[in-house]
Amino acid sequence: MHHWAALVFVAAIATHMLRVFLTGAFRKPREVNWALGVGLFILALLEGFAGYSLPDDLLSGTGLRTAATILGSVPVVGTNLEMAAFGGQYPGQVVIPRLYVLHVLLVPALLVALVTAHLLLVFYLKHTQWAVPGRTNRNAVGQPMVPQFVAKSTGLFLLVFGSLTVLGAVAQINPVWNYGPYRPDLVSVGSQPDWYVGFLEGALRLMPPWDTVVAGHTVMWNVFVPTLVLPGVLFTGLLFYPLVERWMTGDRAEHHLCDRPRNRPVRTGVGVAGIVFYAVLLLAGGNDVMAFVFRLSVEAITWVLRVALVVAPLLAFAITRSLCLALQERDRRRLAEGEETGGVEQAVHGELTEGHRPVEPAVRYRLLMREEPEPLALPDEGPVTRRRRLRVAASRWFRGHRVELPASEEERASVRSRMEPPRRAD
Repeated sequence: MHHWAALVFVAAIATHMLRVFLTGAFRKPREVNWALGVGLFILALLEGFAGYSLPDDLLSGTGLRTAATILGSVPVVGTNLEMAAFGGQYPGQVVIPRLYVLHVLLVPALLVALVTAHLLLVFYLKHTQWAVPGRTNRNAVGQPMVPQFVAKSTGLFLLVFGSLTVLGAVAQINPVWNYGPYRPDLVSVGSQPDWYVGFLEGALRLMPPWDTVVAGHTVMWNVFVPTLVLPGVLFTGLLFYPLVERWMTGDRAEHHLCDRPRNRPVRTGVGVAGIVFYAVLLLAGGNDVMAFVFRLSVEAITWVLRVALVVAPLLAFAITRSLCLALQERDRRRLAEGEETGGVEQAVHGELTEGHRPVEPAVRYRLLMREEPEPLALPDEGPVTRRRRLRVAASRWFRGHRVELPASEEERASVRSRMEPPRRAD
């Protein structure tokens, strides 16, 4: 049950971050909370890996062997890092006690500290909210702590607890008694890490066997790049994405309303492309299992996944952006023509037309409540730097894709007033 709970814990953080990303809930004034969320996610990965390694069975020992190789791949200081972590040559005698302290004391303390800071900021800033009648960018309409919020939280807790109990009772995971104790000279067949670090295993398997010998020292690019450079780039990109989007759009206003993902097709496309990128790496982590099950060549699967790692995210981005624009077009037709009634009318001359009724006011409010900022533009006069041209091009790429919705001038003025940021007292 503990193992299943750990898997669900990391999945819950990842799902929550995805929701925050797709709805734009990371924008001002919540950038710090987004950074805390990224930190929580990284700590959850570390906590899961430390706990996964504690049984010291053949499977977890294989993971520790991989971790030792990753540390040793760092140029110049890799060997020193590995010796320091393991208290000598691998496997050493101190790594398990150190992981135990890390797992039960240090990382949990950091998790509690970050969760506390995160909740305090949520309490101060309030949650973002969906655009429904009565909710604007200037107010925060929530629910009382008692009884609504307490009842929902208690129900969710009982639901998760019950699901984990059932999984712990009927779904076996990592039977260490079958693997046996760890031996450095053995590796269990079909060794697979937990899902949240499976992308590192996949990156290792897809990376070509590149290395460089410099002054008698071997730099293992085939380990260093996929396990340290790649996650470093990914998590740094996640951490600073709010600042990148602000730089592209020039938007420094406060936002308390959630974006509908379809109204931000580029951001939604980037999010889906990231999911597909991770999924390809996760599949690559089991290329040997897939080859055995489907009776295919491991090398053929590896090359297919190498190509997919580049092509699939680009296709996912293009398809997602097109789907978002198609959904915006559907919203435009709903506003212009109304909701379909399911009835068909026939004119005197024989023409058949679909029956429509006006969109309900609450639905019309939800569809029209969206920001429609224009992309940044180049100045009419004066010199233009390359950085300015790059920023304008990025802004047009990010904001240049949308479908105009039919609305009267009165409705547009009402939407603009409701979307204005709150006024701060001097």
